[in-house]
Amino acid sequence: DWKIISAKKQQAILENGFLECEVCKFNFEKKYGDRGHNFAEVHHIKPISNYEDEDITALKDLVILCSNCHRMIHRKEPWISVEELKKLISKVAV
Repeated sequence: DWKIISAKKQQAILENGFLECEVCKFNFEKKYGDRGHNFAEVHHIKPISNYEDEDITALKDLVILCSNCHRMIHRKEPWISVEELKKLISKVAV
């Protein structure tokens, strides 16, 4: 599973030049300098607990998230989608 997570991060770096949260656009390197370089979490859109033995995770099944957004998705069941979290943030934004 670490290989696919690493591949997702590499894909994002190749496309954008950096890692940033796909929900709130937080960039660890911008905030923390070298300590945050190429750091982000990777979220499985389909919960791993719902996978069957034959299921394979593709890069499109993963999203780059900051720690806060990742925790908010998983905070309580039912988990919300990335799109639902984006909507929630846009409603709360001041």
